[in-house]
Amino acid sequence: MDTTITDLASKGQERPAALLEQWLGRFGQCPHFGGVADLLVIAGPPASGKKLMMLQTLAHLGRERLHLHMGEFAFADDAERLLGTKGILTRWVTEHPEGAIVFEDIDEADHAIQRAVAAIITDGAPGASERYGRTLFVLLFKIKSPEWVDKQFLDRYYDQPLLEQAHLYEGLATTGMPDESGILRALFDPELLNVMSETDLILLYPHDLQTLRAITEQILQTAAAHWNTFRPVPLEVRHPSELALALLLSFSPYLNTTRVAHRLPAYLFDLAAADMPETGRIVLDVSKDARNWLRSTFADESDLKAFGKYDRRFSLNWERHVGKECTELRLRDIEEHSQEITPLSTQSDRLTIHPVGRTGFDAIAGQNRVKQQLASLVALLHNDRGLKTFGITLPKGLLLYGPEGVGKTLLVKAFAKEAGLPYLYLRGSDLFNEELIEAAFQRARQAAPLLVILDNVDVKGIIEGNYTPIPTEALDAAIDGSPDSPENFVFTVMTAQHKEEVPAALMHPGRIDQFVEVPELDREARLFFAKQLLEKPHEKIDIERITRYMSGMNGYELGRIAKACALEAIKQNKATLDEQIIIDQINTIKYGSRLEKKRLKNFEEDLQRSAYHEAAHAVTSMVLLPEVEIEQVTVIPRSETLGLVSYTQEQLQANMSADELRANIAVSLAGRLATVKQYGEGEGIETGAYNDLQQATLYAYSAVAQYGMDSELQNISIEMLQQNVSNTLFDTQLQSRIAVWIAEGTARAKEVIDTHWALIETVAQRLIAVEFIEGSELKSLLKTPPSA
Repeated sequence: MDTTITDLASKGQERPAALLEQWLGRFGQCPHFGGVADLLVIAGPPASGKKLMMLQTLAHLGRERLHLHMGEFAFADDAERLLGTKGILTRWVTEHPEGAIVFEDIDEADHAIQRAVAAIITDGAPGASERYGRTLFVLLFKIKSPEWVDKQFLDRYYDQPLLEQAHLYEGLATTGMPDESGILRALFDPELLNVMSETDLILLYPHDLQTLRAITEQILQTAAAHWNTFRPVPLEVRHPSELALALLLSFSPYLNTTRVAHRLPAYLFDLAAADMPETGRIVLDVSKDARNWLRSTFADESDLKAFGKYDRRFSLNWERHVGKECTELRLRDIEEHSQEITPLSTQSDRLTIHPVGRTGFDAIAGQNRVKQQLASLVALLHNDRGLKTFGITLPKGLLLYGPEGVGKTLLVKAFAKEAGLPYLYLRGSDLFNEELIEAAFQRARQAAPLLVILDNVDVKGIIEGNYTPIPTEALDAAIDGSPDSPENFVFTVMTAQHKEEVPAALMHPGRIDQFVEVPELDREARLFFAKQLLEKPHEKIDIERITRYMSGMNGYELGRIAKACALEAIKQNKATLDEQIIIDQINTIKYGSRLEKKRLKNFEEDLQRSAYHEAAHAVTSMVLLPEVEIEQVTVIPRSETLGLVSYTQEQLQANMSADELRANIAVSLAGRLATVKQYGEGEGIETGAYNDLQQATLYAYSAVAQYGMDSELQNISIEMLQQNVSNTLFDTQLQSRIAVWIAEGTARAKEVIDTHWALIETVAQRLIAVEFIEGSELKSLLKTPPSA
């Protein structure tokens, strides 16, 4: 076996290295997988040297590698990108048939992708079984459960590897993490576990500080040897053990072998090359004071996790002594930075830890489903026994997402109160300040357990002229480094309007992997705002009626109503609020301010056309969609519409049948058809139907292209094919069938209009007279035949 593996990657890992040596001795001589040349599985706790052992094994074999981070393939939709005919694996292995493909964090991949990888290992790629026949697959994953990284278990494992490996895989089969619905999801697909059990599992021991110090010393000596091979001025290292420890500390708080192996040689070369003398030699040394400090401070230190938990950071202070025979670079001292943060004055308020608030879920109106989901997460934060039973750690964070003004920030602060936790709060431009992010999480770790609230993480800003989302590198590292034990944790809560706009890196498994959607405000929440009106001087008000008119409004809009109504009453010189003022202000906030009649050319003629137009919409809707409740019909011109039929939002359906889509097309077209019937094609065809035509055409397109509802193109997702295969597929048929749906909708709308024309005229004349009809009055008109 290559000495670099035994001397470096196997420091503190002698038994795993011995098993790896056996595997290397068999490699290529007794193949037992039908799809790949062989399979290597390396696992262990974080910062134990998995990647370093993998890298040096592949270097020993002389194989090129493709390194995949499987957290980037956490959804089934990613399968084509990875494994498809033009996928990453397929293209790479075509060029490197004898390479090695490394699947890091294979447990973070979607189960369908895990099954596909397992199938390739056993049987090869579908339709091309020989494609991976000369390729080595390497699977890496972290072991986080304490019982599987305990030294006694690991010793037993290497005493009886077959028996204990079976126990380990049985344990992994029942280990899981909650998914978006809160349901516990197994980390591994059973088929992949079966395949993994057919080869050796190189299971690593956890590194302690002294082991990592020995590895760093080996890296230091190797780097010095490389210097002396390529540089004319020789380099001498004195007190290598103490120097290695000091150099290792400079990488804190995140200490791992791969990072040290990659960065330390470059650091050493840059240090020695600065003002390099032309003759003599360079000596790296450690002062006596520094050596004594290192020996006394770290004599019993072993726990690497303590560096991250307490955010221990060190800087090295060097001094240079130039002599006739040598230039000495001496490490004068090591400075451990204080945990106290001294932020810039502009940031001091941002790093304030807010105490547990007084507003809990009971004080928030509505959103009962959301509050139940958040309450279950509060229980999870305090369920130490449940976490230990399933062998998992706390999740790192939560994303609360939904439209503007639905109470996300209020819910997050109530979540903090229910959890009994103080919190740090950042938002807006704070999220673009990586220095502030690091400082906030440093303070959070010191004060844990604690919440970090990041509000509006889907915000974008202009950076170097580009419209850019928030940077995530520092935030990713901060979340990854957050403690997650039940006794001492930092839980990050983010809010966003659009989940798809949140940077994907933040939602990798193991980071922000809990999600709660906050929908539009429900009736209970609207009723809370409606009752605020009763605190003002008022006449008799039907609070249920007012609440119906508030449907579809967000919290910001609802919060404006009481003041807007009071101001309007003052303008009208009224001492009390009445329902007319309230409803008019609600419509103003929803649809824009009333337009003055003098601003409209031919106002009376436009009012009559609009009356027939809206009356036809309303009557056709009541006939074809009787279950959808109409809130109001109005021809009062506003800045955003010249007339409208509005619906009570609770009655709107997200899931429509084909018949309902056909009915909606007819309702959308009814307005224009009625004006044509009343005024003829010359005056009846007008631009006011623009939005109606858009809506009708969209309904028809969706039915045919998206939902496969057309009788001639049934069950085909044409839109998907045009976007992913060819943008010309079904072009002619699609255009033809959309026209058929519009024609059918036109005919159906004409039939309703002709049958109920007398009622449409009654509604239109009523609108001309009063400009506004409520849904309840429309219902009574529909039940009462119009007089001849």
